[in-house]
Amino acid sequence: MIARKSAKARSHRRHGLPAALAAGASICILSACGDALNPAFLDILGPGIVAPRGPGSAGHVVVALRNDTIFDDRILQHLISAGLDEEIVTASGVRPRMRMTFLITFVNGNTMQVQFDDGSSDIVHPLASQATQADLARPEQNNVVVQCDVARVDLIRESIQVFVPDFFETTRIDPGDENTPPFRVRVTVDPPQFEVLQIDDVDEFGTITTLRNIDIRDAPAPAIGPNCGSVVTILVSGTLSLPFEISSGGNDVPGVLNTNGVALAASPGRFQINVGIR
Repeated sequence: MIARKSAKARSHRRHGLPAALAAGASICILSACGDALNPAFLDILGPGIVAPRGPGSAGHVVVALRNDTIFDDRILQHLISAGLDEEIVTASGVRPRMRMTFLITFVNGNTMQVQFDDGSSDIVHPLASQATQADLARPEQNNVVVQCDVARVDLIRESIQVFVPDFFETTRIDPGDENTPPFRVRVTVDPPQFEVLQIDDVDEFGTITTLRNIDIRDAPAPAIGPNCGSVVTILVSGTLSLPFEISSGGNDVPGVLNTNGVALAASPGRFQINVGIR
């Protein structure tokens, strides 16, 4: 059986921060520090990013996430049919909730980790548990500013997650025994949760052998040696989508037969990540 990919909520942490601060690696949100950046930098960040103001932005490096992902309409319509308010689903700026962690390395060897959370937190099945709501409760943070002397910025691949807002059924058909019919059906239902996005499997020639969530060519690369005043932008695009199956109750729901390895591997959709320095 192919296991469905998932990740439990993790608390927000910044490792190595005291050492980084001792080395002068101060942090601030964009609206609260720095001089006005070159408008060309801000063009790539989108309306959710606020330019820093005040003296000294030339002595900082901005790291910012731009979330351009979208929902497959079939998921949204299913949530509406389950009782989610249609006004929430159709509101402007609705995006899948993304979560990822960055490792910032300074030239003196000190490091710090920053977790970004960005996207809609109210797109979730009405019957989701309170634990699910808590998983979405962390405020949005899509940017950070650090003092110069940044050697590199790495997006940790294993931390790239998207929140799947609907329940997902995995149906398994097992051989029967002497006390049961020839086959028995077992259904596992995963609740709404964050899932780790995985990179396609390739062979030694670079040919894709298993289509997962991110093409090897669309995987994040580190930003090396950004200059003072630079903006390191991580642009995430793509579509959150799920396979649908007819459930044992005759309803069309997000789900799959466990023998359908192709659909399981590709769930929850295709995404691209581009890391740039401006």
